[in-house]
Amino acid sequence: MHLLTPQELSVERLAGRPDDEPASCHILRNGQATGRHVEGAVLEAAAQWQSFTLLLTTDDVPSEEFLHIHLLDPDLQCIDSATLGAMYSTGSFSLLPSSEPDTLRFRFIGDTDWSVQVLPQPGFRVPLWSEPTGVSRPVGFSRHFVVRGNPQPRER
Repeated sequence: MHLLTPQELSVERLAGRPDDEPASCHILRNGQATGRHVEGAVLEAAAQWQSFTLLLTTDDVPSEEFLHIHLLDPDLQCIDSATLGAMYSTGSFSLLPSSEPDTLRFRFIGDTDWSVQVLPQPGFRVPLWSEPTGVSRPVGFSRHFVVRGNPQPRER
């Protein structure tokens, strides 16, 4: 997976949104607005694999951070998305090395190493059963990427 620089692809938070609405941002390519928007406020990573672009954004809420994973087609249309996080969980994003060309590895919440593998074509998924703990997706029976991770329960 080829990591994109902030000059190649970046985001800009949408201003004037009510506090009770999720954060959203404009996608910028080479500093120019694309007319596309995704959920999130801060770009943590952008990567390209084949004709797909993978964007990982967070909400910029330190006490309750969520990671939004968006897969975009060549026109930057969002074709799949997932969210990683939980209420009252904090996360700090960091990239990890990956030897697989179709996979992005990172650390986020749960002291867990996570990975996102982009599929060459949509794959079947069983809603509510196909994702690790802490990962949510819109209802549907297909996915364009697989999220892997094994978060451990928090000790009290």
